[in-house]
Amino acid sequence: MNRLWLRIAAPIAIGILFLALWEGGVRLSGVPVYILPAPSDVAQSLWVDGPSLMGSLFVTLRITLAALAAAAIGGGLIALVFSLSRIVEISFFPYAITLQVTPIVAIAPLIIIYVRRPFLALLVCAWIVAFFPIVSNTTVGLNSADRNLLALLRLYGASRWQVLWYLRMPTALPYFLAGLRISGGLALIGAVVGEFVAGTGGE
Repeated sequence: MNRLWLRIAAPIAIGILFLALWEGGVRLSGVPVYILPAPSDVAQSLWVDGPSLMGSLFVTLRITLAALAAAAIGGGLIALVFSLSRIVEISFFPYAITLQVTPIVAIAPLIIIYVRRPFLALLVCAWIVAFFPIVSNTTVGLNSADRNLLALLRLYGASRWQVLWYLRMPTALPYFLAGLRISGGLALIGAVVGEFVAGTGGE
């Protein structure tokens, strides 16, 4: 119980101390609000402009969640295809890695131009950055099955689908969840970057 209390109280205390130092530093130094607003100024803006900000936040979160869901489903299915066919994996996996390291800032303007609908364009921007971590992580997980267990299942005459269901997929689950955790943050980044490029916070 004491540890639980400490886990809750310690971060809160650090946060309050940080905000107090921030507030005091801004007030004492006289930094203009447009350069570095104090926490009280931020809170006031949130209170005054709350409804409009919440509307923009809802649009961004809707794009993020939709892109993450599409990336999870599509990335998982493509990783399964890669695990079932070594030739397909060798042929397409390098391109997936290449697209993964491509900065979204470089291609977001093209997406905004080619995709006419603003919401769909922002969804594509968020999906691109969220898709490839799931593909790469899940593919590695599916190929990381224990070789001894794999040989044992084949010795007992298990089919490819049985090996996939009983061995490869349980092994790949932690890798998939790790990729999903990474993609969650990247989907939000992709949505925000797309909104900046499009010059809009919604439709």
